[in-house]
This record gives sequence, structure tokens and C-alpha cells, in this order.
Amino acid sequence: MTPRTRIFITAIIAIVAFDALASIASRTTGTPYFWASFGSWILYIGIGYFAGRTIPESPIRTAAITGLVAGIADASLGWLTSWSIGPGKVAGGITPVQWLFTAIFVTALATGFAALGGVIARSKRGPRLP
Repeated sequence: MTPRTRIFITAIIAIVAFDALASIASRTTGTPYFWASFGSWILYIGIGYFAGRTIPESPIRTAAITGLVAGIADASLGWLTSWSIGPGKVAGGITPVQWLFTAIFVTALATGFAALGGVIARSKRGPRLP
């Protein structure tokens, strides 16, 4: 398995796990699920940072592509996970067009935040991460 493939799989697992934990926390504490968005943004930056440190030859590009993958996972598998647990459901449902615009927005945010993580990774010196 290539390092990029490992990064992508790890990012997908991290996003879906975060969405599941955030959904459970929201449901048990009554905290609005919206607040998990801030955690997702921090996670995107972290994913981008580690992607950039793993592939130091092109840290920002690698981070942005990893963010793209993470955003798509968040807008599909992550949302499906939170909907099945409860708090991610939109009252009255959502049309395919609404989902598409939301998916594009989430993916763009994930790509941007992950690229920021890649910028931070590029600024750090030292051995690359495994």
C-alpha cells in the first residue's frame, strides 16, 4: 500500500469515527450537532498536516488532495453515520440538489483547511512521518 493510500484511508476512518463520536455526544448531552463542525475543521487541518509531513516533496498538494478525499467522505459516509445515529438528520429531509451543494461546500472547506495543515507542515523542519 502506498503512503498516499494509507493517508487517504486513515483520513476517511478519522472523519467517520469523529462524526460517529460527535453524533453520540450530541445525542447524549443535547448539545447541537452544529458545534461538531469546529471539531471537523480542526481535524481537517490535522489531516492536512500529517499528509504534508508524510509526503514532504509536495506537502500542500498532498494535504489538499487528502482534504478533498476527507471532505467527500464527510459529506457521504460521515453524514450517513450521523443520520443513522440521529443528530445529523435534516428536518423534513433533503433533496439531491441540496445534498450536492452541501457536499461541494463541505468538500471545499475540507480541502482548504487541509491545505492550511499542509502549509503548516511545510514550515516545519525535521524527518518525515511514517
